[in-house]
Amino acid sequence: MQGLRIGHFTNKAHGTGLSVFLFDKPAVGAYLICGSAPASHELAPLDSDMSVPVLHALMLSGGSAYGLFAAKGIMQYLTEKKIGVPVPHGVVPIVPAVCIYDLAYKEPEPPRAEDAYAACTLASQDNTASGCIGAGTGATVGKIIPNATPMTSGIGRAELSLPNGVKVIAYVVVNAVGDVRDEQNNIIAGAKLANGQYANCVQFLLSGQGEKLLFSHSNTTLAAIFTNAKFTKSELKRICRMAVAGLGRAIAPIFTCYDGDTIFSISIGEEKAAVMTVGTMAAEAIRLAVIDAVKEAELVKENI
Repeated sequence: MQGLRIGHFTNKAHGTGLSVFLFDKPAVGAYLICGSAPASHELAPLDSDMSVPVLHALMLSGGSAYGLFAAKGIMQYLTEKKIGVPVPHGVVPIVPAVCIYDLAYKEPEPPRAEDAYAACTLASQDNTASGCIGAGTGATVGKIIPNATPMTSGIGRAELSLPNGVKVIAYVVVNAVGDVRDEQNNIIAGAKLANGQYANCVQFLLSGQGEKLLFSHSNTTLAAIFTNAKFTKSELKRICRMAVAGLGRAIAPIFTCYDGDTIFSISIGEEKAAVMTVGTMAAEAIRLAVIDAVKEAELVKENI
């Protein structure tokens, strides 16, 4: 999408990474926290009653709250480019950031500021990569059932467009406590039993069996919607609320007390479109991106 550049930092050895989204022009954005345990930075400027009208980049990262410090690298990069809100001393870049908990996947080593800076230098408009990269490097799914094995996940991407030129791109980092399902409601990634069959997290809970004792900050699915249509903060908030449906269609259970799920909706263009139309596109793009995130899913070999 014109005006959007994407860069990833991937650390396979430590099982973590981050993804950076840079805007050629200041963008307008909104967010919605759907889970109960988010790790977040600089979200307040996106609220409709706040005076700062724009953001300059977005970061999705691993490393739990420790990963939030990596946003400093993006701020350094943008400051060097003189990109940010003008202030008497120069500029202040507005860089919202959210993280997943992946510290238990391989090594408890979060991404660093220099990693985010490097991702900025490599960011490009034609970067359409997805899978076990960037913020999705240490993502896993299916973590409810005792004696069942989770599967690896990643960061997924999907793009939808209308004949009139309106576009929506979704990126989703799928680090869910539940299973991922396709359009026919079949499980395609999640908790697996020793016999190779899916354990089915929803059926496990509906059977009346107790929940596994989970660390309350151990999961989180992050989604970012980008559109070339022009919207206000309030309109983008409504798009976020509509986009939630995409996560609900593809992940079950979803929005639990063990998840810190967060959705962003960001406008980087001038096209005209209705909120309901783009919200519907956003929900479907998120559903497709979740499925894309687990296209290379395999059994987790590490202890998590």
